[in-house]
Amino acid sequence: MIISIPDRRGGRPFPGLLHCAIALLAVLTIYTPESARAHPHGWIDLRSTVILNESGKIAAIEQEWLFDEFYSVFATDGWDLDSAAGKAALNELARGNIENLRDYDYFTEILADGEKQAIGDVEDYETGMRGGRLWLRLTVPLDAPVDPVQHAVSYSVFDPTYYIEVLHLQGDIVSFRDVGELSCTGEIVQPAPTMEAVTMAQALPPDAEVDDTLGRLFAERVEISCK
Repeated sequence: MIISIPDRRGGRPFPGLLHCAIALLAVLTIYTPESARAHPHGWIDLRSTVILNESGKIAAIEQEWLFDEFYSVFATDGWDLDSAAGKAALNELARGNIENLRDYDYFTEILADGEKQAIGDVEDYETGMRGGRLWLRLTVPLDAPVDPVQHAVSYSVFDPTYYIEVLHLQGDIVSFRDVGELSCTGEIVQPAPTMEAVTMAQALPPDAEVDDTLGRLFAERVEISCK
């Protein structure tokens, strides 16, 4: 298994094993903590947009997920993606993924002054193909919008078990929508796992007990500043 955070963002190395794609399909379509065994065996390129409401509070984080080639090929194998049936199958796959990820807050953690914020149900999402890779857009709402001027707000998007690695595209910037008169920026803070954490992730055997704290060690953090 290869773990290389900087290389993955620039020109990602892939394990050359089909079972990695099969395992990722199982995780996303029937996701349970017990099914997460490899660290990582799936990759998602991320873009994110912070959405504010009319009161200038952060109401949601819109995310675009671009799945790795292995999962994309395996998940759509045999589908005519130009046909109505193929598009319906893509939509059904997205619906199932959204439903299964609800129990995991859609891999999204939003903090205000260091306190975790409650996340609502995703109702706005769409899917498709982008350059031969499966693409999913989802809008993750906060239960209670938070004022980014009065509070220190940050968010991370990560699989808590680190089965799937989620990182923003190299050189990407965080976008903002409906900021009104505010001036907002989002700094993407790169993960800095210790060599001990990297070694542990690489060495975990297939039958290891699930560790739902591992993913946080490899997660980016977006720090929001609004004035």
